[in-house]
Amino acid sequence: MKNLDDKDKRILEMLIEDSRRPYREIGDVVGLSESTVRKRVIKLQEENVIEKFTIKVCREEESCIMAFVTVMPTEEIQIKDLLREAQILPQCEEVYFLAGQCGVLLKVRVPEITELDALLENFRGRSDVKSVERVCVVLKPIKQKQDNGIY
Repeated sequence: MKNLDDKDKRILEMLIEDSRRPYREIGDVVGLSESTVRKRVIKLQEENVIEKFTIKVCREEESCIMAFVTVMPTEEIQIKDLLREAQILPQCEEVYFLAGQCGVLLKVRVPEITELDALLENFRGRSDVKSVERVCVVLKPIKQKQDNGIY
């Protein structure tokens, strides 16, 4: 990392905690004006100390990435084993047996996208799974059932 003074380091720490934090607030903490903080952030970007600003999705819950996954068994006779094993996976909140040539629908919840990738690779590597047909990651729930059963 480039030669950063204490104020630059503190600015970076505060942006890491919350990249949307107002420059005025940062300036109040580090003892600089809003415009000076803005100039320092621009300089840190130009020097590639700050590569990008990003967000972390949902940290209120332990498992915050929700996805729906459709898994197709190699043969219909293997579907019972697939259903039973999916039920015991902690990432699988709900498991549905679907009519027709639709396989098994899983509602999964994981803390990070890498864990979703690992779960999908686990299914793809099984001999009783022909394919993982569809993976739909939920961006924003619109209507959900509450714990008391009311929408």
